[in-house]
Amino acid sequence: MFELKINNPTILRVDDNECILSLDDAIESIFPLETEHLVLIWNEVIIPLSFKYDISLMVLDFIKIFQFTKDNQSSRLEIHWASNTFAAIWNFEKSKYSVNINTVWRSVIGGTEDILNVKNKNEVSIDNLQKEIMKLLRFLKYAIEKSGVNSNLIEDFEKLREIFD
Repeated sequence: MFELKINNPTILRVDDNECILSLDDAIESIFPLETEHLVLIWNEVIIPLSFKYDISLMVLDFIKIFQFTKDNQSSRLEIHWASNTFAAIWNFEKSKYSVNINTVWRSVIGGTEDILNVKNKNEVSIDNLQKEIMKLLRFLKYAIEKSGVNSNLIEDFEKLREIFD
């Protein structure tokens, strides 16, 4: 099982955004620390992820995973999640209709690494993986636009925009 639950995090209004030059900076700036988390459900294990400090570091990797599911040429991908509250290595192997994800969990908020390392394999349909990642990316695009951040100044925002064009 692979599911992303967005919940209802607070989105901050940003009036002075000349210093916001990257997608991860934008996401870190528009979400307060004390707000609802995104919830990743991995093989029935619940993992809370901070929009401010986890998702901001993970957004480009989620875009990369989404692009990987669309690419007919590549069948393997390795992602190193780098957040100190979500440190893991995910190895993706794509077949015609599904993606097998083998993981090594190093650090997860809540200390569930041992459970996750027992449940480290996950087979997800390509359609479901795309749907879940698209749900997150659509929300992040909406949140950036709602915040008042000038998306034209954000490096990598085009990668997010291209997914919806």
